[in-house]
Order: sequence, then structure tokens, then C-alpha cells
Amino acid sequence: KPLLVADDYTFKLNKTTSTKYWICTINYCAAKVHTDSNNGLMKSVGNHSHLPEKEKLAVREVREKITFFKKFSHP
Repeated sequence: KPLLVADDYTFKLNKTTSTKYWICTINYCAAKVHTDSNNGLMKSVGNHSHLPEKEKLAVREVREKITFFKKFSHP
């Protein structure tokens, strides 16, 4: 599923109409974000019940880079 990162929090796509509705990836967190079709922020709803996910995002970025280099470094 697509992910959206905003202010060091991650959101997963929940529903799409003319607006995209995103929910926090942490279970039981009430924070939500609404974006337009180009992922431009329209509205933020609710507050997070946890701290920002800076470390988790850094690990994800490193993993993605490793995967990218593995794909393109082997003939």
C-alpha cells in the first residue's frame, strides 16, 4: 500500500475519492490526513498518540537504498 510521510509520521492510504484519506500507520492512533489527488495536504485531523517516527523512517530509507543498489548492481 502507498505510504505518505508528513512531519516524521507515516500514514497509509485508507480511501480514495476526489480526496485521498490517509490514516496513521500506528494502530489505535487517531491522526488522519486528507490530500488532493497530487498528495497536496488539504487537512490534518486528530492528534497522534505517539512520538514521531524519525528512527523508523531512517531505517526504512536505508533499507530502500540497499534494495535499490542490489537491483541495479547485479548484471
